[in-house]
Parts: sequence; C-alpha cells; structure tokens
Amino acid sequence: LDIKVKEPTLESLARGKPVYMPPRFMTVNQAIEQLLEVDRKRGDGACGPDTRCIGVARVGCTDQQIVAGTAEELLPFEFGAPLHSMVVVGDAHPL
Repeated sequence: LDIKVKEPTLESLARGKPVYMPPRFMTVNQAIEQLLEVDRKRGDGACGPDTRCIGVARVGCTDQQIVAGTAEELLPFEFGAPLHSMVVVGDAHPL
C-alpha cells in the first residue's frame, strides 16, 4: 500500500489550525479498518469481516510476511515494517 497517510496532530486540531505529521505508508491493518468502516456505513456487504484477504509485507526480503484469512482474522496481525500490500479475494468472471 503505497498510499501515504497524512494526519493532523491532535494538538493542532485543538487549536483550530491543522499541522500535519510527516506522511507515512498505510499498513494492511489500516486498509482493513477503513474498508470495514466504509462497509458498515454503506451496509452493502462489499467488504465485510468475512471477506477473504491476503496481506503481504516486504515481499522479496528475508523477513517477508504473507498471511491469508478473513479481514477480521488479519486485523490484529502485526505485519511489521512497510511496505505492505493487500489483496481482496473475489470471484473471477469465467472469461
């Protein structure tokens, strides 16, 4: 997930003038949290807790992580340092 997360500090929000923390790469856990939150708000069941996912981190390195399971099962898993990728498994069209 090479999406960089840009978040304001809580202190700056309290003052009413947002000052942003340095950007950092999104983790598999953050991606799952956001997908589950969107699913809860929309209620269409597109990506729920039982959706099959694969989370990978540092592919090609000696300490790579590759973990498969439901979104709910992957949420507490610690993937470690970036870079992370996530695959949402779905049904493929026969063509």
